[in-house]
Amino acid sequence: MAALLRRRRLPSRGLVWLLGLVVLAGCPPFGAGRLGPARETTADELLAGIEARRAATTSLRARMRLRSGLARMWVRQAVLVRRPSAIRIDVLSPFGLALALGTEGRTLWAFPPQQGVRYEGPASPANFARLLGTPLGVEDLVDVLLGVPPARVAIERPALDRTGDEYVLTIRYRDGTQLVHYSIDTLQITRIEERRDGAPPMEVAFSDYQDGFARALDLKGETGVAASIAFDDVERNAAIDPTAFEPPAAARVLPLDRAAAAPAPS
Repeated sequence: MAALLRRRRLPSRGLVWLLGLVVLAGCPPFGAGRLGPARETTADELLAGIEARRAATTSLRARMRLRSGLARMWVRQAVLVRRPSAIRIDVLSPFGLALALGTEGRTLWAFPPQQGVRYEGPASPANFARLLGTPLGVEDLVDVLLGVPPARVAIERPALDRTGDEYVLTIRYRDGTQLVHYSIDTLQITRIEERRDGAPPMEVAFSDYQDGFARALDLKGETGVAASIAFDDVERNAAIDPTAFEPPAAARVLPLDRAAAAPAPS
């Protein structure tokens, strides 16, 4: 069975093993349609559109597939997201729940029920990178999963340029720059790039829009694609009980950094 169901020492390269529990068939590539006529726009209009989308979608309940970590295999998951900083992901196998992980914004926890142990630690960008293989922190990841760029406070007036078949909105903020790419015909966001002083570059690609919501995401860090997400069933602005993001009861609680070294049960 999956790695958590066999007794052995886990790889030392972090916790991405937690998401390699169930191997599914790969998804077909997401196609792109032919471009229509370019739409005129301004930086102010695009910024207003981001804020309108951020205000319009405050939570999400969805089924999705995620491909992350070294194995690059698709895993079925159920996900709950709520602004500003709450996420829960249940990794599913043919036998039921294989792993639950989540945060309410302060503590990041992982609970493989076969072990009866809960691992937890600060909800820091470093722990999110180790656990999910994503370069994003929790509030930034909430924004991305809800379909908008991570919120940034501009230190100068944002600039808008056209590059080929895209508009590029440049937002300079303290210690970094965010580039938001738009399709020139639909004005849908296609890609976000972030370049922060002293940190690796980060990129998120959005595609497969349905009803104005991107059903496919690719998160890229310094070494390339870190995680790919494909949403199947999506319910926006779902009513979610806050207790869903609380860590489940467990017989033992260990530090999150112990998970990569702990032997899994038979």
